[in-house]
Order: sequence, then C-alpha cells, then structure tokens
Amino acid sequence: MRWLCLVAALAVSGCAQTIYWQKAGSTPSDLERDDYTCEKDMRQSGHFGGGLVGALNMGEFRKKCMVAHGWSEGHP
Repeated sequence: MRWLCLVAALAVSGCAQTIYWQKAGSTPSDLERDDYTCEKDMRQSGHFGGGLVGALNMGEFRKKCMVAHGWSEGHP
C-alpha cells in the first residue's frame, strides 16, 4: 500500500506546472505581498480535504485569490 502512495505522489509531482503570475504595472514585491496574502487566507480558511483532492482544492483556492487581486496566469 505504501508503494502505491509513493507512486501516486511521484506521478502527481511530475505533472505539476509552474504558474507565472503577471499584472500590469506590478513589481516583484507586489507579487510577493499578494501571494503571501493568498497563502495566509488559504491556510486560515479551513480544511480542503486530504490527499490529491485536498491539494487540488488548495491550488484552486490560491488561483482564485490571485485572480481576485488582479493577477493573471502568464508565460515565462
């Protein structure tokens, strides 16, 4: 059973992608401040569930928070 969890974790981590946030007129410190705020809000908002579903829910919460702060996903 443990090996199955390890294989699943490795598979998911291999699929993870880096999100590049962009916002017109913003500075790196603006990004850091908003990202920190979203991270804090995400952690204070409660439990998202466990395992893969919980991780996906947390990621969606964070994306929505960043969009609410005026950021959009960009490309490097």
